[in-house]
Amino acid sequence: MLEFITNFFHSVFGTNAILATIIIAIVPLIELKGAIPFGMDVGLWGEHALGSMEAFLYAFLGSIIVVPILALIFKPIYNYVKDKKFFRSIANFFVVEAKKKSEETEQKTQEKSKVKAIVIKCFIVFLFVAFPVPLTGVWTGTCLAVLMGLNFWQTCLSVFLGNAFCGLIVTFVCMLFPSATNIILIVFLGLILIALIVKIVLYVLKKRKEKNSEEKQ
Repeated sequence: MLEFITNFFHSVFGTNAILATIIIAIVPLIELKGAIPFGMDVGLWGEHALGSMEAFLYAFLGSIIVVPILALIFKPIYNYVKDKKFFRSIANFFVVEAKKKSEETEQKTQEKSKVKAIVIKCFIVFLFVAFPVPLTGVWTGTCLAVLMGLNFWQTCLSVFLGNAFCGLIVTFVCMLFPSATNIILIVFLGLILIALIVKIVLYVLKKRKEKNSEEKQ
């Protein structure tokens, strides 16, 4: 299996670990958390594997490419699809946690001054993106920031800083265990899969519960 994966990436990227790291970092869910150990993996890239800071910089660059684009287009797209039943279900599945956190934050900041409320929202987005766990990254973090009402620059700054902090944590772990970057990557991908399965199951159960409640009424 590992040999197949190695051959696949070599057939696509050759020995260009830099380009591969940038592109992998753009992919939702994987982002820089997976791209850093991916770029540093000697078993995958051999002598072309990236150093720790190289992997961090290229993964960071790749992952933030989508942030300004998403910050500009997410709100109008979401406003359009939320009234379409089929697309609303898909959209809500991906942003349900962001919506919930946005609503909770809005309640907490209602009595705050405008500047203080913005600072609190920015800090929440920073923390959301900063922790290197599955399903919290630049994609969901940007959606969260937009749903909270942060403007373009506030969104980008909060997500960029959180992403950088997250990348530094992952890089530090990879530096501590340089020979285990492939294991770190596999564990992270496994956690993503588990988190997605759990999220899907909970979402289905929630929808079923809502449907049963509507039928009883």
